Amino acid sequence: MKVTLTVEADELKLAQLLSKFAEKYRMTYKLNRQAKGYLLEVELNSDDFGEFIRRMNHLKDATFKIEEMRGGGVLDRFNVSLTRTNIDALMGKEGIAKTDIDPLDGGIIKLGGEIWLSRPADDAVIKEGSKVRVIRTEGVSLIVEGVNE
Repeated sequence: MKVTLTVEADELKLAQLLSKFAEKYRMTYKLNRQAKGYLLEVELNSDDFGEFIRRMNHLKDATFKIEEMRGGGVLDRFNVSLTRTNIDALMGKEGIAKTDIDPLDGGIIKLGGEIWLSRPADDAVIKEGSKVRVIRTEGVSLIVEGVNE
């Protein structure tokens, strides 16, 4: 089974986890640095996939997202790409700030005809009427960055 993930984690902790897991289980991996985080490609036995995900969940302050899975069990007969749905489908979308958005109190944006609570990705205040892009979620808030037009 081949799995592609995007990962944001401490590089040393991630490298240690991958090295130890590869020693114990039959897994190969390729880790590529990206602008934000890492692109991780792993090839492992589908029976070990659950254990791999469990260990990834135990990395402190780490987040990861499965981008693609190929092979393993039923997947051996199909090439499957995951479809982004629900909250994941909002990542990268652009909307308009309906209020000022500051780091402490947050703000409101309109995105796809819906109103959402939001906070800026950095410590800068985003002014009302500015165009914003969703970069991630935290709880029920969208984390946004300003978009230069």
